[in-house]
Amino acid sequence: MAWRPGGSYPWCTMTGLTEYILGVSGSVLLAVWVALLIAAVALFRRRDRIPGRPGWLAARCRTGTPTGLALTAAVLTLATSAWSLALVTFSVVHHTGLALDDPRVLAFVTGHRAPWLTSLAKALTWLGSGLVLWPVAIIAGLGLWRWRRHWLPAVLPALALAGSWAGSLLIKGLVGRPRPPAADRLTVVHSWSYPSEHAAQALATWGMLALMLMAGRSARARALLAAGATLIAFVVGLTRVYLGAHWMTDVLGGWALAGVWDCLLIICYLLAPQGAAPPERQAPATVYRKAA
Repeated sequence: MAWRPGGSYPWCTMTGLTEYILGVSGSVLLAVWVALLIAAVALFRRRDRIPGRPGWLAARCRTGTPTGLALTAAVLTLATSAWSLALVTFSVVHHTGLALDDPRVLAFVTGHRAPWLTSLAKALTWLGSGLVLWPVAIIAGLGLWRWRRHWLPAVLPALALAGSWAGSLLIKGLVGRPRPPAADRLTVVHSWSYPSEHAAQALATWGMLALMLMAGRSARARALLAAGATLIAFVVGLTRVYLGAHWMTDVLGGWALAGVWDCLLIICYLLAPQGAAPPERQAPATVYRKAA
């Protein structure tokens, strides 16, 4: 009955089976995230009662250690980003789900264009271009090297940019999705449409730079850095749809790709041995590693 044409089961076709698996896996990821948050709050309130050798769950939720809550959050964010990338890519390839809303979203955006918004979008979209991001990554790397005195934090923004650029080009070639109609475009674009290279590069680069700048800063400063990077990536994604360069799902796929790549880099950073810092840098370096 499961394979009978027109059957009522969600797995009656291979496409339906894949959608069903993605839906179930998303629910599982959400449940794991909620469980982690509950466990972290419970352990934080009982931190004075935790013995010297905490259990496996307590160790995964412990703050102040690279292999504690920071690594757990990075792994779960990686899983969530990978699931999102798979879901959006499947939707684009098979023209189902979110991809069905792309024409309506583009029609809504093109119907609400204004001259001042167009000029602003054309300016802000450069925040996701490699022509802007490569100088930013290089200059930021030099500054991080002077501040941190360690090569790994200094090269992470450039690695984030390079990986998101290469990953987007690879997926573009594999998927081969056409761009929105030329009549709706307000900018010159080349190559395939999915995923958005600008969206991926913006989130990967600005996000990684914000993470590297959180060292030794207050909770408010870290929140502002994270919010700033998120806002830049969000605005760049909006400009790509507004200018008619990408479909909505192209932007969502670019963000998911950036999440996957940045989480992989952060996991490698947290697990990598940290070299000894000069005496005047040791205290900030400790705080920096905890903040990561």
